[in-house]
Amino acid sequence: MFRCILCGLFAASFLFAQSSPAPDLKILYDSGKWAELREALQEAKGQDLYRGAVAVTFHQDLRQAESHLRAVIKAAPKSEEAYEAYEWLSHLYLYSGQYNRLVSTMEARWSAFPGRPGQDQEKAEIAGFRGLPDQVTVSVRPTTLRHEDHSIFIPLSVNGKAATFFFDTGAWPNVMGESEAKRLGLRIAEASGSMGTMTNRTSFRTAVADELVVGGVRLKNVSFTVLPDDSEPWSLLPLGRRGLIGIPVILAFRTLRWAQDGTVRIGEKPAPFDMHNANLIFDNDHLAISVRLEGRSAFGAVDTGAEGTDLFRELAVQFPSILESGKKGTTQVRGIGGAELYESVTLPEITFEIGGIHAILRSQDVLMNRGIRSYVGNFGLDVFQQGRAFKFDFTAMRLELEAAR
Repeated sequence: MFRCILCGLFAASFLFAQSSPAPDLKILYDSGKWAELREALQEAKGQDLYRGAVAVTFHQDLRQAESHLRAVIKAAPKSEEAYEAYEWLSHLYLYSGQYNRLVSTMEARWSAFPGRPGQDQEKAEIAGFRGLPDQVTVSVRPTTLRHEDHSIFIPLSVNGKAATFFFDTGAWPNVMGESEAKRLGLRIAEASGSMGTMTNRTSFRTAVADELVVGGVRLKNVSFTVLPDDSEPWSLLPLGRRGLIGIPVILAFRTLRWAQDGTVRIGEKPAPFDMHNANLIFDNDHLAISVRLEGRSAFGAVDTGAEGTDLFRELAVQFPSILESGKKGTTQVRGIGGAELYESVTLPEITFEIGGIHAILRSQDVLMNRGIRSYVGNFGLDVFQQGRAFKFDFTAMRLELEAAR
């Protein structure tokens, strides 16, 4: 897994296509054609590795996914398939906040496959997760919260103390500033790790909240990475707002609907999974979405923590004609890890079909020396807030943007 703990490095080509007769399952698996693989498995027997991978990718029946992947390891502990099964388990445990299982799984893989390339980096990256518990969902009830002035900050409580954090689908861990952790009375673990961000790598420490309550959603053993107060965005925010909830907590909501009318609705009953309606996957350590551009499919990361969308060099690779109207220049990108300058091409206008609407970006920069494998971009709030509401359903695996009236 930890080829890069928070910036997944093998992006799938998530294709919703009809499978051909008698498909080769390994070809579908190796090429990341998860929808076709899922369909092909309906007619196959066994294939625990592929079934586990598909379940992790589409966030379906995670206990069964774990069972399939553990069966692969048990059957042939030293095989390449077992190595990949460990990889899939680590992704599952990371996005669900099961950090104790994550660490034990990685240790088991290192023991079974000593000397594999990249292990030193993996061990350094996982160091900060040692000693963290597995997150537990206690209860989920539908709740309507209020957000402030079109922001993604929502009220919550940490160990009974009130706070207002923002929700960030681009963050795998939950994060807070050091002073925020101290205000909330959390013990900060001194063991440190490092993580990748949109701009660079940064070190972090950790803290654990015994209880986190967001409306009718109550969780226990919720871990946070703790960053210095002089890093953005904490340096720009007052105490009480220096934190974000990432994918492990957001998944516990089951559904999340943000609306222009000032409401955020969480915890509703999710819709059943339908392959033909799904447009989200967990692609290693990213939440990714299928979009359409010029009548063709493309893929991008989903990042509510980003105010603006960043388009990447992959756009030029897949849609070279789009850049013909652009103007070359440089663009500064700011993130938790700091700021970085990129060569860019500014487009006068570009339109994506995403989540059921047509979203238009104007004077949009394409970062020519920035990319996340096959993604054309990292989609932010400037896209999601173009409708009157956007809704995540993590069982149906769908992001829907409701058109403005």
